[in-house]
Amino acid sequence: MRASKVSVLTVSILGLALSTPGFAAQECRKVIGKFHETPIHTFLSPGDPFGRVLTVTVGTLNATGTGILTSVGPGPTPGTLGATTRHLFMVSIEDQLIATGVAVFTPIPGTRNVNDVLTLTITGGTGKFASATGTIVATGIGFNFFPLPPGPSAANQSHFEFTLSGEICGIEK
Repeated sequence: MRASKVSVLTVSILGLALSTPGFAAQECRKVIGKFHETPIHTFLSPGDPFGRVLTVTVGTLNATGTGILTSVGPGPTPGTLGATTRHLFMVSIEDQLIATGVAVFTPIPGTRNVNDVLTLTITGGTGKFASATGTIVATGIGFNFFPLPPGPSAANQSHFEFTLSGEICGIEK
């Protein structure tokens, strides 16, 4: 009889914990789709010395947003360029996803373009993304990345087209 009361008490406490805010049901979701970035003219982002982009994401994550280049330098292998970023994906006014990124740009010989791999680490957000974690990899091409100085620019009409894959966890239902 005593074991039965303990079991009922344990189930009751567990049920209360799962219905309490902070213990909300969470899940992981696969992310697949397309991602487009267009540089914003420096006139509109004077506080971003390395540049800023406008983003549009379609697929399992439908969002608009922005990305800020926070550093630029040599890439991990000779001939590549590396960068770090901060990204915001606005799914809705209440639900915004925040990520930090690491990009590697590899020149495509004979063109003004680069192959670009951007790895985004989810660091939270607002609304249903407040506790979000995960990784999204964007693989694609940066068009009109050159001439010098290399990099995204509204002046050289550069833009990026990516395919997304990854997973976001900790999404509140």
